[in-house]
Amino acid sequence: MHWKVWFAILSAALCVYSAYAQGNVQLTLSYVNPANIEYALTVQNNNTGWWVDQVHVLYTTAGVLQATNTPANWSYIPDVPWDAIPYNLRFQPTSNAHRIAPGQSLIFGFKMNTPTPAQDFYIQFRAVNASNQTKEYAYRVKALQPIEVPKDSSVSASMQTPAAGVGGPGPGGDPILYIDYAFLTPTTQFQIETRDANAALRDRVFYPEIPDPPHLEHYFVGNVTREVNATGVRQGDLWTLDVGGTQWCGGAMGWDALYWLHGASQFRRPTVQWRFTPSVRQSDGSRAIQLTLRNTGSSSLEGEFWLYTQGNQLLEGAALRQWRTRFQPSLQRPIRLDPRTEITIPFIIPAGTPASRFFYGELELRQPGVDATRIYFAHQEADAPALIGYMGTEGVNRPVQVQILNPNSGVGVTKALQADAQSVWRVTLEAGDEPLIADSEFYAPTWQARVKPQGALSQTFENVLLPGGDTLDSYLRMQLVLGDANGDDCIDDADLLQVLFEFGSTEDSFADLNLDGVVDDADLLLVLFNFGAGC
Repeated sequence: MHWKVWFAILSAALCVYSAYAQGNVQLTLSYVNPANIEYALTVQNNNTGWWVDQVHVLYTTAGVLQATNTPANWSYIPDVPWDAIPYNLRFQPTSNAHRIAPGQSLIFGFKMNTPTPAQDFYIQFRAVNASNQTKEYAYRVKALQPIEVPKDSSVSASMQTPAAGVGGPGPGGDPILYIDYAFLTPTTQFQIETRDANAALRDRVFYPEIPDPPHLEHYFVGNVTREVNATGVRQGDLWTLDVGGTQWCGGAMGWDALYWLHGASQFRRPTVQWRFTPSVRQSDGSRAIQLTLRNTGSSSLEGEFWLYTQGNQLLEGAALRQWRTRFQPSLQRPIRLDPRTEITIPFIIPAGTPASRFFYGELELRQPGVDATRIYFAHQEADAPALIGYMGTEGVNRPVQVQILNPNSGVGVTKALQADAQSVWRVTLEAGDEPLIADSEFYAPTWQARVKPQGALSQTFENVLLPGGDTLDSYLRMQLVLGDANGDDCIDDADLLQVLFEFGSTEDSFADLNLDGVVDDADLLLVLFNFGAGC
């Protein structure tokens, strides 16, 4: 389903916040055995009057997930479809008496049957009450231990905006705060809250929310609009808008519109978007990043900007709004932005700095005749591989060429790589790859990735999400068809002749198709077995 279609579904689902089980079941994921790619999932039911009777680990590749620890009186079923996600691992109790009761927790174990760990999983669970009403939810859960794979970046934002042009009910009824949130890169989960000057919660919305019938896409991109009833607001009251969540291999969000509506009068507030590029590795070991700030409003903005680039944790809410009391900004500068314009601010993370830094920003924005609006944001550095792939048992230590191309713009790069001992290759963004990031469709699933292993036929993956492949299974997986000694993607007489011509050689050779150090009968059989493939 295209994201715009999904947004239409989501818009209906977001109108009412559910107070059922969402937020009252705590999920904790630990990467307990890297040698076996094994995880432990703790499910803590903090509800009152609701039991958990199903737990799914969601995935899109068959045969990958396998249960390793099933609690007593529970069972598991592999490769169960759930909505649009086809190959999920389901845990369920053997009877109603063994559901996860309020206040109870259980630990579930599972492993991945390939040497391809993941950092983030969607975990779906179902809650049921005494009247047998059920409600299904999905959370995006990150393993506590870092893994060198494409992964979610944690993000948060907070705005404090003073009320204007409001008072008691007007001819048009109660005053309204209109908010248009923009999620510009693939967003795997978010929660939005609006609080008034007394810190009372006025509005809350989250994704993924599972409407009826249940449905979940891989991620969300687009806008979320809210019309928050502002009954009781007074002129100059400072309202707070908080956003938290995770975005896939990067971060870009902000506000497209914000105004107080009283009767027929609109009182607009400053709005901006911000975008952090993934890290680009430099030859000296440092990491280059670009931050873009865009004025999304119709009035010019002037103000001050502060940025700190060495954070080690995500700050949210009040802690985010107070970050400058704890940290000396790495950068401070005045800014001026005309309507619908942007500025780009490059910065460097020094060599030797630990990975996955957090960036804290603060904007003080002024418009003529309007009190200052303050915007705060925190984003986690995206420094994981831009693409990652797995080539099966025949891919161990095999050279491979990966060509990344946007067929719409023609922008692309080609990387000469070598798989590791687990048959996994990785594309890292390096100096010279900046045209990829500059492409207007960098974060869109429009990319092609042509993977050409040495001695094997190539495979082209379409509609790849860059960076990161895909949010449910980031690996570009292929089974090698060996026998292409001359690299022309056709196993034919020319490959047979090359193997025969170099038969017995122990030198490095493209005719050594199985990479065992000698051109022999095994390589000849590979050509004969796959003869005609690719032609």
